[in-house]
Amino acid sequence: MMLKKNRSSSYPAFTLIELVTVIAVLAVLAVFVGGPTLSYIADMRSSAAASRLASDIRYMQRVALGSGLRTWIDFDVGADRYSLYVEDPANPGKAGRVPTVHPLDKTTNALQFGSGPFGGVSIVSADFNSTTELEFDSFGVPYDANGTVLAASGHTLLSNGIAVQVHPIGGFVEHLSWP
Repeated sequence: MMLKKNRSSSYPAFTLIELVTVIAVLAVLAVFVGGPTLSYIADMRSSAAASRLASDIRYMQRVALGSGLRTWIDFDVGADRYSLYVEDPANPGKAGRVPTVHPLDKTTNALQFGSGPFGGVSIVSADFNSTTELEFDSFGVPYDANGTVLAASGHTLLSNGIAVQVHPIGGFVEHLSWP
C-alpha cells in the first residue's frame, strides 16, 4: 500500500509576509547606500573636470614655452565649454591663432562640460582680469584677453565649488575648493 504525500509539506516556500519584509529591508538599504554613492559619483565627475581643465591649462603653458608661440584658452561660460588655440607662425598675433589639438582626445573641438564624462558639471565663471580668456606668452607668463599681464590670480569656477586658479607669477595652476 502506497502512502500519499501531503503536497504542502513537500514544497518548502517563503510566505508572503517574509517576502515583503525582505523587499522592505532591501529598499531601506538601497536608500542609505544609493544616496551617498550618487553623490560620490557627482564629486568624482567634478574633480575629473577640474583636473582636466588644470591639465589643459598647464599643457598650453608648456606649448608656449616649448614652441615660442603664444597660446590661448578661450572660455565660453554660457555654453559650458572652452577651446585651445596656438599662434600661427605664418600669421603671428591673436588674429592668426588656430585651434590646437587636445593632448588627450586628439581633436581640435572645444571641450564640453555638462555631458559625457563631465555630465552635471558646468562652468560658472571664468575671470582673468575681468575677461574670459587666458593667454600665455613664450615665457609662460599668463595674460588676459586684452594682452595685459594678470595682476591677480585668475580662476575658472565650476558648478561643484571647485576652482582652477592660475597665479600671476609663473602661471602656477592649481585646483581647489572655492569659498
